[in-house]
Amino acid sequence: MNKVIRALIILALFLLICPAFVLADIVYIKNGDKLFGTLQNPSFTVQTAYGKVSIKNEFLKSIDYKEGSIGRWTIETINNDRISGTLLNDSIQFIQEDGQHKKLSREQIQRIKREISAPSYSITTTIFTMKNNDRFSGKFLNAGLEMRANHTTESIHPGEINRIEFTEDYLAGTIILLENGDLITGTLKQNQIRLAPDAVPEFSVPKSSLKSIQFNAPKMVLKNFSGKTRLDRDSDGDGIPDYADICMYTPKGVRVNQDGCAEKSTIASLTNHKKTSRQEINRADTRKTTAGEIDNVLFDFDRFELKPQYYSVLDEVAVMLSRNPKAKVEIQGHTDNIGPARYNRILSEKRARTVKNYFVRKGVEKDRLFPVGYGFTMNKASNEDESGRALNRRVVFALQN
Repeated sequence: MNKVIRALIILALFLLICPAFVLADIVYIKNGDKLFGTLQNPSFTVQTAYGKVSIKNEFLKSIDYKEGSIGRWTIETINNDRISGTLLNDSIQFIQEDGQHKKLSREQIQRIKREISAPSYSITTTIFTMKNNDRFSGKFLNAGLEMRANHTTESIHPGEINRIEFTEDYLAGTIILLENGDLITGTLKQNQIRLAPDAVPEFSVPKSSLKSIQFNAPKMVLKNFSGKTRLDRDSDGDGIPDYADICMYTPKGVRVNQDGCAEKSTIASLTNHKKTSRQEINRADTRKTTAGEIDNVLFDFDRFELKPQYYSVLDEVAVMLSRNPKAKVEIQGHTDNIGPARYNRILSEKRARTVKNYFVRKGVEKDRLFPVGYGFTMNKASNEDESGRALNRRVVFALQN
């Protein structure tokens, strides 16, 4: 009996001394308030353009509401799948840190963010991209496909396929690239594609809803779900504790807003709100560098290799730096918001270092080049669609005298 009493006393002391060791979900209310605690809903259901999709609580990463005439909700899962549509949950059940139960109507909520802290690793998976830019990773369940091409029907096994593109062309509605490099164009006889995403139950989608299916695609995912206990730590030193910090890896010295993300004015101050054009770089009489931002170089998704079409841009910058031996440049790497923040920060730094290495090979002294990875903390465009994400996968140069 004494041992039981002693154990209860130790447990009570632990709870008193360590009140911060609780699960931390954050609910952002439209009136500007934030609530900290734990979500109680067992699942979240979204009505999408291709049917209802349910996500279990343990797979939820975030829910965002975007203002609009109808309203649009976007859900991200812990393995970085993206689902958009109308949230069908009428209310959110929530227990605050102080134990108080809250029932929040759907109309009150702007954003839900879960604190997820777990190691990430790369997997090879199949990625399904919908025409509304939703994205799932998982398994392709159709045992085979039949393509009508050149008045013949050909059976294709999924193991032979590298990529499927669904087009609007009624004559060439589907383009299939095989692993051996062959290209088959024609009409897919199956109207339904069965898929088993990693974070949601198996379901079928009409081929008219699909944009592409990429087999054997690399992807970064969380090793496991971890609602890690909340501590009042501040990893990036921006004054916003980690449990409330949306942009966890903001570079040192960058001013942030209440969510820990870089303010737009910070970007302006980094670049002195002045842009040096290619024409200015090409001028033979350029002798003095003007501090500011000059051209940017774009990258493919999840890649840091330079594209040949940007060699001329980089050569121009290298010439300008050679003519201004006292000038220094911060090479700023950026990414879109697909994938974990830490992974994207590392990827953005690789992009910046790739550009630095190019300049060094062109004869620019390496001690004048300062590569920095900003991840997705400084977006140039919206990450809501692929065209915007493509503009965010970039390297920008901030010149300094």
